[in-house]
Amino acid sequence: MTLAVIINVETKYVSSLALLSAVRHINLPVLLIDCESQDGSFNWFCSLQRKHPFRLITAPRRPHGAVLDWIFQTVEADSILLIDSDIEILNKEMFEFMRVQLEDERVYGAGYLQRGEWLKTHYGTDQRAESGIAFYMTRPWIPFALLRVGPIRETLAAGASFMHRLVLNDFPQIPAIGRLLWHRFRIPGLRQIRLRSLDSFRCEYEGHKPSYVFFDTGAQIHQVLTQRGFLFGDVGPDIPYWSVRHFHGVTRDVIHGPTRDARSASAVEPIVLDKLKEYGICGSHAATERGTYE
Repeated sequence: MTLAVIINVETKYVSSLALLSAVRHINLPVLLIDCESQDGSFNWFCSLQRKHPFRLITAPRRPHGAVLDWIFQTVEADSILLIDSDIEILNKEMFEFMRVQLEDERVYGAGYLQRGEWLKTHYGTDQRAESGIAFYMTRPWIPFALLRVGPIRETLAAGASFMHRLVLNDFPQIPAIGRLLWHRFRIPGLRQIRLRSLDSFRCEYEGHKPSYVFFDTGAQIHQVLTQRGFLFGDVGPDIPYWSVRHFHGVTRDVIHGPTRDARSASAVEPIVLDKLKEYGICGSHAATERGTYE
């Protein structure tokens, strides 16, 4: 069985669009997980269950990667379609490509594969980073990814995780030295210095020896499984743009506030409320927390 999973944190209207577009376009059972939302989400989704088929559960609020670890450790399914709460599914085409890819037992997952690349700015800053210093690891595009449960559960049991992490690589044999060298990137005159002489001590990542490496959500899972001989069914970069719509970073904006790479939740909400009318739902601010149907 394949199960579609959506995680909601404080974004009931945006998550409703993800949910209802999945019910409309993807012929799968849908599980919606509400993580301790304080915006009336649980009652809102309970009201939606009266007219729309999906399962609703609650879970503790944790970092995204930790929630994904828990999902793949506990949910009973052969494969899971991850749907970000800020995704709108426009048609079934991308999912059908992904489903066909997963028919090959060597394939652990399918979707859009974001290839590894050099970070143009230092991690967590807007300061320019020279090529060769900071590497962004290859990872599945987690907002819409179809993943096989068995191989991932084994990988999690072996100690891997969906969690994002930063790996210092200048002198990995002695972490204290690596941390000391890392501090040079805070100093304007030193932050572009790669120190080529350290290459003999650095570990190799995807054919490169960077000063440090960033594993985004799912990157370590991909690394471990491909090292074990599994494949990822890449649909390519073009299909997502006409098969799904991504209101990128809305949940992050709600929880952590504005960032450079996140859409404003307040700017997106009128668009989402208008789209929800296509599903027969009135999501205006005048609606009660139980939800109101037109």
